[in-house]
Amino acid sequence: MIEKERTYPIRLLMYEALMERIIPNHPKLSFIEQDYKAWRAGYKGELQTDYRLSFLPEKGFHIFRDLRLQDEKWHFQIDTLILTLRYILLIETKAYAGTLFFDKHSEQMFQTKDNQEKSYDNPINQVRMQAWHMKRWLQNHKFNVPPIYHLVAISNSSTIIKVSDRSLNNLIVKGDVLLSRVLQIDEITSNPSYTDKEVKKLSKSLLKNHSPHYPDILKQYSLTPDDLQKGVQCPSCLSYGMSREKWVWRCPVCEHRSKSAHHKSVKEFFLLISPTIKNRMCKDFCPDISSRTITNILFPLNLPFTGTNKGRIYHMPPDIETFFDPVKK
Repeated sequence: MIEKERTYPIRLLMYEALMERIIPNHPKLSFIEQDYKAWRAGYKGELQTDYRLSFLPEKGFHIFRDLRLQDEKWHFQIDTLILTLRYILLIETKAYAGTLFFDKHSEQMFQTKDNQEKSYDNPINQVRMQAWHMKRWLQNHKFNVPPIYHLVAISNSSTIIKVSDRSLNNLIVKGDVLLSRVLQIDEITSNPSYTDKEVKKLSKSLLKNHSPHYPDILKQYSLTPDDLQKGVQCPSCLSYGMSREKWVWRCPVCEHRSKSAHHKSVKEFFLLISPTIKNRMCKDFCPDISSRTITNILFPLNLPFTGTNKGRIYHMPPDIETFFDPVKK
C-alpha cells in the first residue's frame, strides 16, 4: 500500500525556474545546469525504485516515498521507507554511473567514469545515519522500535559495483535485484513488533510529521534577484516586460496579448524569491507593475493566505507544480 506518493521535487521546479529567469549567458548558468542534471537523474532513479517496489504484495507493505522527518533539532530525509508489522526498511537510491568502489576501511565511495576518478561520501553511511535518526524518532514519539534495515539501491543498470569487503554486498543492491532483496529481508524477520492498529497509528504519525523542505536556491549559488530577468514573460516571444492594459497583458515586442501570463511569474516568485508574497515584495520582481495591479492579479488566484487587507500575506500552495493553469497563448 502506498501511504505517501512521490511528487516532483520542489528543488527541480526551482532549478527550472532559475534557468528560465536567470540573465542570459550568466557565468554560473553552466554550474546550475550541471547540478540540475544530477538532481534530475537522481529523481529518475527514485522513480525506477518506485516501479520495482510496485511488485510487492499490496497487503502488509506500507510504502512512504520521499519522507522528511524532524529528529529533535535535525531533519532527515528518506527516499523510500517500507513499514511492516515486523520491521522497517529504509532505501537510499543513487543514480551513479560508471564503476563504483565501496571501501570499507576508508568508508568512502569512489567513482570511475570517463577515465576520471572521484570520491564521494559513502551512501551506506548516509542511510545508516537515517536509520539512527529513525530509531530516535520512534522512541521520542513513543513507538516500539522494530528491526530497522537499510539498503543502498543503485538505479543505473549499467553501473559496475565493486566492494572491498563481501559484507558490503548485503547493503548495496542493483535496481534489478532490489525486489528480491526486500523479499529476502521479509522472509528472515518473523517476530512481529506491531499490531495492525499500531501500524495504522504509526503510518498516520509519519504522514502528519512529514516536513517538506524549501531550499533557498539563489543563496545556494550566491545569487540575488538582480541576477534574474524582471517582469512578466510573454508566452509567445518569451521576452520579459509585458504591460497590463485593463484585464489583459500586452507584449511591447510582439504585441501578443494574454489574460494569464502572470501565472508563471507568480509561480517563479514563490520558487525563487520567497514562499510568501506581500504586495510590496513583487515590485522588485516586476517593477513595471503598480501595487494596485499586483493586488488585482493575486486575489483571484485563490492562493492560501493569512492576514487581511494591506496585511494579507499569500503563501506558496503545496501543489505548486499543478496549482496554476497552463498559460493561455
